[in-house]
Amino acid sequence: MPVWAEDEAKEESSGVGAIQLKGWGIRAGLGVDPDQALVGAHWDLGEIIDHLRLQPNLELGIGDDALTLFGELPVHYMFRVQSKFTPYAGGGIVIGLAKYDRPNKDDTSVEGGVRILGGLQWPLKNGKPFAVEANIGFGDVHEVQVKVAWTF
Repeated sequence: MPVWAEDEAKEESSGVGAIQLKGWGIRAGLGVDPDQALVGAHWDLGEIIDHLRLQPNLELGIGDDALTLFGELPVHYMFRVQSKFTPYAGGGIVIGLAKYDRPNKDDTSVEGGVRILGGLQWPLKNGKPFAVEANIGFGDVHEVQVKVAWTF
């Protein structure tokens, strides 16, 4: 079998390029501006191309006289290293709702922006991935977030 055919067969068997649910998980952390505690869920949809993972998420933020619910569609470039720790970097678009409790008036709005991110992922003893991640937001989203994520 030619080398290119072996590569194509390997990609088909690994699911590269095929968006499908590889796992889902929970995430939690802290956000700045607004200063909030964050909880949420994510879905690992696999690699859309080699090394590029699609992992949308939904996060609820509570604090700083605000309640936020944001959805994000990020892509993660998974660096291939000879270690159990896998660094990644990426970014994505964010859209959601924010409800601010203001004196004499509540304010609810649709907000959005983009985020750039970086993280480190490694397998736990059960083989499931755990990650720490930080991101910087631009637009009407948290300026900074630091989170942990566990995929089942």
